[in-house]
Amino acid sequence: MPLPSFTHLWLEAPLSDAVLARLPSGVQVTRALAAPPIYANAASAQAIVASSLLRYDGAMMDACPNLRLIARTGIGVDNIDLTAATAHGVVVVNTPDGPTESTAEHTVAMLLALAKRLKPGADNLAAGRWGPRTGVLVGDEVCGKTLGLVGFGRIGRRVAEICRLAFQMRVLAYDPYLDEAAAAALGVTLAPLDPVIGQADFLSLHAPATPETIRLMNAERIAAMKPGSYLLNLARGPLVDEAALLDALDRGHLAGAGLDVFAAEPPALENRLRIHPAVVATPHAASVTREGRRRMEEMAMDRLLAFFRSERPADIVNPAAWQQA
Repeated sequence: MPLPSFTHLWLEAPLSDAVLARLPSGVQVTRALAAPPIYANAASAQAIVASSLLRYDGAMMDACPNLRLIARTGIGVDNIDLTAATAHGVVVVNTPDGPTESTAEHTVAMLLALAKRLKPGADNLAAGRWGPRTGVLVGDEVCGKTLGLVGFGRIGRRVAEICRLAFQMRVLAYDPYLDEAAAAALGVTLAPLDPVIGQADFLSLHAPATPETIRLMNAERIAAMKPGSYLLNLARGPLVDEAALLDALDRGHLAGAGLDVFAAEPPALENRLRIHPAVVATPHAASVTREGRRRMEEMAMDRLLAFFRSERPADIVNPAAWQQA
């Protein structure tokens, strides 16, 4: 049925002027407040462009009675209560193709930074030390090594493509939703989770945060990784038991870890993963490139404008809510 006229958009994070210029004239744009609750000025909003830090739960939606659409930049919707959204008649969309290239490149950059010991090398030089060319400064070649992927969606496939073509890496992947023919077309071998974990020189996580994947990498599975291997998590922080990871790094069982996400974000100042010498860490910034941000913003705006034209937008993640629109 026809939707009401679109008059108020609320933004969790800023959008570029070029993207905002696509809005119909007369639409009020309100930005999140600096102090919580940051959505206190969103009561009249009909649409929200959401990011990753705010929890969109029933209480938040109760405070926004006019809300009809949440457009999430990126893939993950784990910070949105989809059951509550559907109950409130709020359609949720995401932009799953937007961050693929940026996040895949970030993954490969972290993999190389770990293997080539860029962090300890840079730290040594900054402290006025030239060497020694022993110990922690001795890196690894990645050519011919085994890359294990947990999750073989858009980002995992692109990481596999880069690493196979550029570095001739052997790629194993675990994904319960992918058939062998699709993996074989990319030169990737599908395997059960345990062999992927146990054979990988570099294990990279690209799975969503679901009840089944919380602490997927627990103490037992981290212990099953090859001695001297590396763990990368550019998916969601809760996939990794951080205490178990720290223990494996402190004992030298793992040579390093690359983390763009944490169990709690931002991580507490006392979280040693932030400063561990064997960890390359970034602040959930893998998709934060000029090109990636622009793609996600444009895609979010595409979906928002389609919705308020009473057209079915792409990438609805709670389709039952669309039936109520």
